[in-house]
Amino acid sequence: MTIPTPHSPSFPSSPVDLGAALAEAWTSGTLLDDTAWSLTDETAAYAAQAELARRLDWLTPGRAQFWKCGGSSREGALGHSPLPPLRAREVRGLRNGGDFSDLPLIGAEAEIALRLGQDVTPDMAAALVPGQAEHLIDAMCVAIEWLGSRWQRALAADNTLRLADAQTHGALALGPWQAWKPGHDWAAQPCELIVGDAAPMGGVGGHGLNDPAWVLAGWLQAATRDGLTVPAGSVVTTGSWRVATKLPKGCTVTARYSGIGDLTAVC
Repeated sequence: MTIPTPHSPSFPSSPVDLGAALAEAWTSGTLLDDTAWSLTDETAAYAAQAELARRLDWLTPGRAQFWKCGGSSREGALGHSPLPPLRAREVRGLRNGGDFSDLPLIGAEAEIALRLGQDVTPDMAAALVPGQAEHLIDAMCVAIEWLGSRWQRALAADNTLRLADAQTHGALALGPWQAWKPGHDWAAQPCELIVGDAAPMGGVGGHGLNDPAWVLAGWLQAATRDGLTVPAGSVVTTGSWRVATKLPKGCTVTARYSGIGDLTAVC
């Protein structure tokens, strides 16, 4: 596949061309020059993101999907992106799914992931209300979302370009699944992210929405907007609690939630 020549930054890039270029970059490991691409707005970024997912077959009908969704507050818009299924790994030890050193990664986030217990159709999703969709949760787990980029300047690239690039996703580490905790006080939940021998990045709370389940309505409405059903078993990781960047290659990273569990993987 040939990477399309971008438009001049003075003129907006075609979302289809950008999606094609990103798909090639994901496949080949090429880094794109972010100064040579531009998008008009988030709508264009989501169109490029959809083209990326289409070309790499991330949303095959009937197959469990992987997504990320999150936001900085309940009043703001949620960001969302489909994720590559082959980079979502259930970790049962460092030698059993826990080694991600084969991938180019630039950061890690401590997160909580949720799994659907049933298919969700577009009509079902349209009726959902934020904060009132817990009945759809089959299980939850401690997760580490690895950050990665197909842009030469990585996190310094324009926000719309990073949104198009699956929101700077690298891979997803999923811990053991456990029962959802209805009524849990997530605002009072202690969380730590530990990188190698460095001091833990810890504290109480830290999730922008104070409840991982808050994303469900917005995520499912976005995931079904083109008429697709989201299958049972699909997974969404729900936003960062703690984040670390500039990770040394081969270091261990641990996400720890007191009373819930921890997850350790290698970058």
